[in-house]
Amino acid sequence: MRQELIFRPASMRLAVFMLAAVAEAVAIRLLTFETDQFSCRNVSAYALCRGMRTLPLSVLFMSVAVVVMTIARPRLWHAYVRLAGAAPSRRLFPAGLHLLGLGLLLVPLWQLPLAELEAQFSLAAPVFLAGAVLALLGAALWLLPLRAWKQWFLGNGAFLPLVAAGFFLLPLVVEATGWLWGENRALTRLTFQAVSGVFALTGTDLFSLPGERIIGLNDFRVRIASGCSGAEGVALVAVFMAIYAMLARRTLRMRPYWMILFPLAVCLSWILNVLRISALIWLGANVSPKLAVDGFHSYAGWLMFSLLAFAVLAIVHNMAFFHNKAAAPGTRPGLPVRADPLFARIVPFILFMMSGTITPLLWENPADGYPLRVAFMLLGLALFWPALKAIDWRAGPADWLTGYAVAALWLWTAPESTASASGAPDLFWILCRLLGTVLLVPVIEELFFRAYVLERIAGTSAASAWRVLAGLAVSSLLFAALHDRWVAGALAGIAFGLLYLRTRRPGGAVQAHMLANAIIAAAAIASKNYDLI
Repeated sequence: MRQELIFRPASMRLAVFMLAAVAEAVAIRLLTFETDQFSCRNVSAYALCRGMRTLPLSVLFMSVAVVVMTIARPRLWHAYVRLAGAAPSRRLFPAGLHLLGLGLLLVPLWQLPLAELEAQFSLAAPVFLAGAVLALLGAALWLLPLRAWKQWFLGNGAFLPLVAAGFFLLPLVVEATGWLWGENRALTRLTFQAVSGVFALTGTDLFSLPGERIIGLNDFRVRIASGCSGAEGVALVAVFMAIYAMLARRTLRMRPYWMILFPLAVCLSWILNVLRISALIWLGANVSPKLAVDGFHSYAGWLMFSLLAFAVLAIVHNMAFFHNKAAAPGTRPGLPVRADPLFARIVPFILFMMSGTITPLLWENPADGYPLRVAFMLLGLALFWPALKAIDWRAGPADWLTGYAVAALWLWTAPESTASASGAPDLFWILCRLLGTVLLVPVIEELFFRAYVLERIAGTSAASAWRVLAGLAVSSLLFAALHDRWVAGALAGIAFGLLYLRTRRPGGAVQAHMLANAIIAAAAIASKNYDLI
């Protein structure tokens, strides 16, 4: 009873803090800097202006990182709850300090029109900074007293301070290293030159305007903009490798992973980006400009990233050099990849997602390429057949009733549509669609979203309720993101997730998903409304 009384005020206070932090950071950034009437380029103290512009984002990153790490580590969460429960319930002084800081942040806006703020920025900057410090200090003291913060941060080792400092500095580091990308900056110019070099190796004559970073072949022209520099791919690779390192920290040798594999993956990410742009130019000049711009340009980057992520997983798993031998007792290092249950849950889904990025590259109407997606799904499941055979696929009446309910929900919320004027698709396409929708997709999605994502976050059946709810929420939201109707998708994800949590076996969720998709497919064929599937 005592734990419950402590838990509720602490969690509610933290939720209020997060909502207020997000709202205030976004509002201050929009009100102060996101306007055509104010630009740091026109301010004499340019570096200070850019740093202050990034400050709300730094605070937001730090807050989210600390909260996520606290939730991910129950020991940190329980320590926070204990300290929050022992603190005074009414904290008027910190709240007043926070409001005073917000007031100071807004004072220059009340006194100076935005058009004049550029010229007077050096005088207004100290007021802005003082307001930011007071607002942050008041919010922190509202959550915990200063002594409690010291005990919580420093009483759990260096992990939490390093996480907080790292994520606070991340936007500032990105801002400070902005010379690498952007318009006419180092990485963008290097990418332009590398694309030119790729065609030079083949002896192809290109149209090139280096000053404007315009390059083309025949009558097809592209401009190497800041988004083409490869910086986004590098960031994705860094995030992916950090998440993988956190999940595999017990078996992974961190030093070779970060000192050898990470630089290699970053370099390959940039090289693949150069090859992507080169292929885009060739497709636009020799095949179809529409296919190059609308298909390849939008999806090739994700395809390259998926290939690189898959390669990293394969290298780490198959090379003993990256394994921590001291942590081997709880692992099975000799287990073949095809029999590894972890890879069986992840890799088929990666191949499924990769197929979704390939079809827009080859067909102007991506739906026409669904047979290729079926081939990828069959390949993914066949590769890991030894692991799949060991899974318990049993289900029962409750699972089948849930499948009926999900199908009814999906059909009930379907938008009104009429049969296609061009007629039904050909029989081969329909058969492939049924095979994929009814049999293959349910297995692949349930293994990933429920047996991997939900299981990873929720932990064992003895885990606390908040971990189970977090796993159910995250897996359902990710599942919903794959569907056009995300509300119905999220509700279906919750239903399948509850089935999985009931038995901790994927069989019930898979069969419910199969039955729901089979009913929806039957309704689509009967009504000739193939948009349903």
